[in-house]
Amino acid sequence: MRIMFVCTGNSCRSPMADLYFNDLCRRANRPDIDACSAGICAWDGDPISRQAAAVMSACGIDSAGFRSSRFTPALARECDILVAMSASHRAAMAEIAPSEAGKIRLLLGEADVPDPFGGSVEQYTRVFESMRPALEALFHTVAGDGPGEPGC
Repeated sequence: MRIMFVCTGNSCRSPMADLYFNDLCRRANRPDIDACSAGICAWDGDPISRQAAAVMSACGIDSAGFRSSRFTPALARECDILVAMSASHRAAMAEIAPSEAGKIRLLLGEADVPDPFGGSVEQYTRVFESMRPALEALFHTVAGDGPGEPGC
C-alpha cells in the first residue's frame, strides 16, 4: 500500500506527513505500507524547510535525506491513496491526473491544513499537531488495526 501526501511546494506540510507516516509504519513493523509526498508547484530535489525539519527532529525523525518531488500523473499512478492538504490541492491533483481522481481525499475531511510556509517553528508545530491525529487514523485504517500508541 502506497500513500502520497500532496501540498504546494513539498517543503512543509506534505513532507511532515510523509516522514511521520513512514515513522508510524516503521514503528509498527509494516514494510508493506509506505508513504511519499509531492507538491503541485514543487521543484524536484529541494530539501524540507528548516522549520519542518525542526518539528520532525523534535519527534526523533531524521529528515536530512528528504528531497521534494513535483506531483505528476506517473507518480499518482504508483499510489493507492492520494491525500491532499487542501481543497485547492485536491482540485489541482484531479486536473493534473484525472484518471487518478478517485484516489484523492483531504487529510482533514473537508477542512484545509493551514500552510505554515515562512512561519516560525511554533507555527509549523501547530500545523503538524493539527495533522497528527488524522495521520494516525489513516495509518490505523490502512493497517487494519485499532488505535495504537501515538507518536512523538
